[in-house]
Parts: sequence; C-alpha cells; structure tokens
Amino acid sequence: MIDLYPRDSWNFVFGQASLTDGVGIFSFARYGSDFYSSHYEGKLKKLQKKSSSDYSVFDNYYVPEVTSVLLLRSCKTLTHEIGHIFGLRHCQWLACLMQGSNHLEEADQRPLDLCPICLRKLQSAVGFHLKDRYKVNLFFKALVRWVDAESTDTPTVTPKHSREDPLSLPKPVEAFKEWKEWITKCLAVLQK
Repeated sequence: MIDLYPRDSWNFVFGQASLTDGVGIFSFARYGSDFYSSHYEGKLKKLQKKSSSDYSVFDNYYVPEVTSVLLLRSCKTLTHEIGHIFGLRHCQWLACLMQGSNHLEEADQRPLDLCPICLRKLQSAVGFHLKDRYKVNLFFKALVRWVDAESTDTPTVTPKHSREDPLSLPKPVEAFKEWKEWITKCLAVLQK
C-alpha cells in the first residue's frame, strides 16, 4: 500500500520487475478509489529510511476498500510484472498487457491479456501449446466461474492487525465482466 520509488529522481512506479533476476514488486497504493483524495489515510507522515529487511512500515498500515477496479488494476500490474520476469519487454505495437503506463488512465486502458506478438514471445520463452493454453487451461475456466458465481460464496476474512469479528466481503467482480466475455469467446472458438 506504499508508493514505489526505484530512484530518488523518479516520480513513482506502479510496479517493477527484473528481466534477468526473476523478481518483481508492485504497489496497491494508487489503485484505491480514495488515493487521489485530499483525505487519503495511507500517506506516510514523513519519509522513513529503513533497512531492506525492516518491514515495520507496513505494521497497522491503511487498507483501502477492496473493489473490483482495485482488483482488476492489481491483476493487470501483477501479470505485467510477471511478463517482465519471463523476459518480455514493453509492447509498443498493439493493445497489450505489456504496454507501459505512466499514469492511471494509461494503466486502465491496457487489456488483461497479451497481444498475439507478446503471447508468441511468452510461448517461446516458457514453452507451451497455444491451443492448450485456452482449451485445457483450468485457470481460465476457474476465473470465469469465479466471476459468474454468486457473491454469497465469498469467504469471510479477518483484517490483519485487528481484533474485530470476521468480515463478510462482497465479491468485487464487476470490472472483470468485459474480460470474462473475451475469454468466453476464446474458449468457445477453441471448442469447435
């Protein structure tokens, strides 16, 4: 939930990953609906220089409302950074998950999927059968079922650092509807 600044001279990054070291990071900070408001509760009071092994800055840290938009933005950034870990660079050609973004509107315009060029690059890097990726991939089918399932199936959670009773959260899936339609069409074409 804290902004990421790879260098003091940089503005911020949504996430960053290494093309060679197999590591990446991303922040939820700018994805909450209240981040850009003047009363955002997650801002640090002052810059805290900590050692790389000191995670105390996260203790009792502000957690925004979990919405479908926050989840969709996070999924896009997380999978974008994983793409970098697999060796993919930013895409400059088509609407693609691997497009770079310098602000939230640009990030929101990215699709949740790879363009055909980057999908082929990933296929070359990882080695999978493209048709099987969609047809047999239980992950896509499970995500479609998750989007379709009723909110009542949502598990209860207890907020970290809290003595409160468990919360029953509504399942935030509204922002995933467009992606679900796309994947459903892909799966239908492959069933033929």
